[in-house]
Amino acid sequence: MSFQTRVTIAIILLASFEVSPISNQHEKKQTQKDEQFVATNEWKEIKPGQKVPSGLHYRINLSTGKKEAKTISETDQLQHEQDAKGFTLVEESNDLSDRTNTDDLEQLLKSVDKKNPEKDMPKQFRSLDEIKQELDEINLSPKSDIELLQELFHKYEEQEKKKSRDENVVLDILHNMKFLSHQIDNGNEFYKMGGFTKIIYKELNSTSAQIKQESLKLFSALAQNNPKVKVHILETGGIITLLRILNLEKAESVKKSALTALSCTLRTFPYAQNKFIEIGGLKIFTELFVSEDSVKLKLNIVTLLNDLIVERQEDNANFEHHEFMDIESALYDLNWCSFLNELLRDLVVVDINDFDSIEKCLLAMASLSHKCKHSYNRELISKLHQEYLLLREVNTEENYTENYFHYLENLTLSLLETMGNTIKKEKWKEEL
Repeated sequence: MSFQTRVTIAIILLASFEVSPISNQHEKKQTQKDEQFVATNEWKEIKPGQKVPSGLHYRINLSTGKKEAKTISETDQLQHEQDAKGFTLVEESNDLSDRTNTDDLEQLLKSVDKKNPEKDMPKQFRSLDEIKQELDEINLSPKSDIELLQELFHKYEEQEKKKSRDENVVLDILHNMKFLSHQIDNGNEFYKMGGFTKIIYKELNSTSAQIKQESLKLFSALAQNNPKVKVHILETGGIITLLRILNLEKAESVKKSALTALSCTLRTFPYAQNKFIEIGGLKIFTELFVSEDSVKLKLNIVTLLNDLIVERQEDNANFEHHEFMDIESALYDLNWCSFLNELLRDLVVVDINDFDSIEKCLLAMASLSHKCKHSYNRELISKLHQEYLLLREVNTEENYTENYFHYLENLTLSLLETMGNTIKKEKWKEEL
């Protein structure tokens, strides 16, 4: 019999004696003739005074408090061995009376170390130190974001030392850096480690358009909503670098990424916006808009300019301590009223149902309406107004669609009201 099993049986027997003393005394008072216990393959109660043969399976029924026995089969033997590991109450014995001796049970309980009972229990769990040691052995120790950044910097430096670096490895490094840089603290750590000079500005001179684009995505992730990084970009000439890419780069994907990076840098940063205008950013935008064939890229430029105008018009508190540069007048002088007219006409010609693109153009026209109200094509805008009015009436069953067309209808109506009775006499239908 295992020590664990003996302890468990002892505890249960003592509990049985304490809970049912009257019952036990009553049984002892009963005088029954000695009779031989006949075992079966089912559990059967052992009555007081019965002689029990050896080689049986015994237990105490916890529900009744009675002793029971049955014959042992091969299945019972296997189950018994498994139960013994789980502190079973079942145990074999040739002499049941030996196990019901309370003096022996008390001695058995006294042998348990009460201060350190776990000494007598099986060790089922590993200690924390053992777990840590095993994790160290298989290199699963956790790393902080800063440690990961340092590791990425180290990998990048290793690539730079090679005569022929692996472009895919560099792309993977830039991608992982971008993932970490969405956290402001990680972005601050990146620029403090010299990441813009050592990595981003360097890779923007790469001959690979893919590496340039991934570097610009990292640039955007760092600049977005991070004032310290924005200041660092301005101080290290990042805005000039982005304008140079817009002016010289031929790949459209790289230009779009550069516009996104510039947008993330300029938003909510009045000082940088003023510097952007001072160094000729609007002129570069104008030249790019005129020379560019991509309508999507033109829309990106228009959207950024509109955002800057609206931000200056609506967020006065953010600009109160800065010199206010009149971006609307500068765009008017650069002939942007005509550019917006032409863009709207082109969008309608290509696809009058491209509502998203037309909306972006109309919003830019609205932000410059007090400067360009005499230059806009009233007939074209009126045509769009009638179109959206009709679409709103047709799509009354779809609430979202109805609201969207109602919004576009109001947008065109607002432009028409700003233009007043002034009509630009252009035969836009013939141009279409």
